[in-house]
Amino acid sequence: MSETPALAGNTQEHNRARRKLIRRKLIRRAAIAIALVFASLIPPFVVKDLPLTGDLERLAHDVYRAALAPKVGMVPEIAIIEYDDVTARETRKTSPIDRALVAKAIQAADAGGAKAIGVDFFFAQPTDDEDALVEVLNAVSTPIFMVYADPEADGGLYWSAAIGGESKAYQDQLWARLSNAPITRVSPMIGTGPAKVARRWPGRRGQAQIPLAAAMAGYDNQAFGYQGSIAFTRMAEKRERMNDTYAAGMFPTFSLTAFRDDVTAESLGQLFADRYVLIGLDIFNADRLATPVSRIEGEANVPGVAIHAHMLRQALGGDFARPFPAWAIFVIGLIFAVAGGCTAHIDRRVFLIGGLITGQMAVIAAAPALLFWAGYDLFDIPATGWAITWLIALTGFGYIARMRTSAERAFAQDALGKYLPATVAREILDDPAKLSLEGEERNLFMLFTDLEGFTRISHSQPPRTTARILNHYLDEMSEIILSFSGTIDKFVGDAIVAFWGAPIATADDAHNAVSCALALHECAERLRAELAEEGESLGRTRIGLHCGRVIVGNFGGRQRIQYTALGDAMNTAARLEGANKYLGSAILVSGDVRDAAPDIAYCPLGKIVLSGVDTPIPVFEPVVADRADFAVQLRDAMTALDRGDDTAADRLRALSLQHPSSRTLARLAERCEMINGGKPYVLESK
Repeated sequence: MSETPALAGNTQEHNRARRKLIRRKLIRRAAIAIALVFASLIPPFVVKDLPLTGDLERLAHDVYRAALAPKVGMVPEIAIIEYDDVTARETRKTSPIDRALVAKAIQAADAGGAKAIGVDFFFAQPTDDEDALVEVLNAVSTPIFMVYADPEADGGLYWSAAIGGESKAYQDQLWARLSNAPITRVSPMIGTGPAKVARRWPGRRGQAQIPLAAAMAGYDNQAFGYQGSIAFTRMAEKRERMNDTYAAGMFPTFSLTAFRDDVTAESLGQLFADRYVLIGLDIFNADRLATPVSRIEGEANVPGVAIHAHMLRQALGGDFARPFPAWAIFVIGLIFAVAGGCTAHIDRRVFLIGGLITGQMAVIAAAPALLFWAGYDLFDIPATGWAITWLIALTGFGYIARMRTSAERAFAQDALGKYLPATVAREILDDPAKLSLEGEERNLFMLFTDLEGFTRISHSQPPRTTARILNHYLDEMSEIILSFSGTIDKFVGDAIVAFWGAPIATADDAHNAVSCALALHECAERLRAELAEEGESLGRTRIGLHCGRVIVGNFGGRQRIQYTALGDAMNTAARLEGANKYLGSAILVSGDVRDAAPDIAYCPLGKIVLSGVDTPIPVFEPVVADRADFAVQLRDAMTALDRGDDTAADRLRALSLQHPSSRTLARLAERCEMINGGKPYVLESK
């Protein structure tokens, strides 16, 4: 006897040490999981700034931009006049260019009625023919937008330090001679990244001029600040004989050499009526940039003037994407991290894991396109960053999942030897991690049944007879519950507790629960009739059904657990079962259940105040389809009663006389005066 306390003390000490070890493991894993989540959320914010990932991110952007670029035909409102290789050969001038020829083109476009003329040339050194250009610019009436290089604003991008001072001085002298010209200074800049790929509108430093395209489209110099993506389009069909490209073939293009002849120049000028005209350079390997479309299509780089044309088309249409906020990048990254982490914790489901991984990869791939179609700036969307986030979470949490100790697996296997519902057992076999002594909040449909007068009946007959009848009754009722996908919580004597919505919820839970209640009532009445024929008795079965949020899970200790649900909604369902004896009904469901399963017919029984509950709740008795007309008649009478109609009580009594076998209707007729006007009926007890 003296060894027993010591043995008990050792056991308690062992249990405390075991719990302490488990707590330490849980804390360590929680810390690792939190660190892993935060680490996985870093890539979307830094990938663009790192060498390798930055290249991948920009490549991903170009792929999406090229694939999502709207396919267009010719863009009639914009025309390009190019100082191309043919012009350079015939004029024998490249730098500086033939300014007299540029003047002829401007004069022809002005005479033809162009809306605006953009000149994408710097004039940075004196020439013999500059007077012709100055004269034309001062004489035209069409608004002219001419690029101006500002070393302070563009960082010396266009002139070297050796010639910058002289070039700027001459440029300013030339602009001083254009005081009478309808001319606006504009910036030639285009937002480019590494490898000279044009992707964005330029940032404006200090007092930098408005971009050429924005100015031509009529935007205010001070107000315009868009720095997002250029909305490139792509040619729907290339005309091979015209040497079109997908990247720039949509803009009608003319060679400056065609304007050398005055007659031809005048004729061409008529083609520019009501058009925006851009004049720029298209000489091999000069002022050329790649675009996402040209890069992905493997085409030659695009002349800068053609990129300005894309920007002009975008500005004219107001097609400016919204910046994608940083918080949204974080939230979507967190969703992908959680998805990857959850997938990593799924065991023994190869096809499910494969399907989830494939599906998540598809979502990650589709996310930039969906956000682009929603109007967000594609350049702000970290496609590669999110993919890295998901991959880190998937692999990292996969490693954590494999760290589960053999002791925890042994505990899960041992728990299966204890009584659990079959559905719960199958779920735990598929995922042992679900075997925890904690619950989760879910919306359940809870059903309580009880046999009326069972205690009295059991005292009036031999125990063996009572056991035989009860076992047969519970067996029949259990089969019905399981056939309607219900989970049997417990048997309490002759009472049954079951629910729908856990461990697995389906869209049919509400319908299944109410249909099951009707089937249970039918089964119970059949058993009563069969027993009566044998000279034995069985009380009426009362059923209560309610839905609400409860805590459901495994509750108990390490040696004995029970899968059950706890919460006020469970208590309400139990009290509804007891309320049947006051209302004369066999089945009572709450208004929440009726709303969740509206395809079943119900008899409204008014509002009741349950014991221990202050708020009245509407209650209904579901009926089979054959009694749907009766339910409609009762509903109309109850609606009139709720309105305080003086004739409603008489209608209910008349309806009760028409259905003398209905205990529910008889009780309702008795209390109709008490509930007239929508007043609730207060129950005496549970």
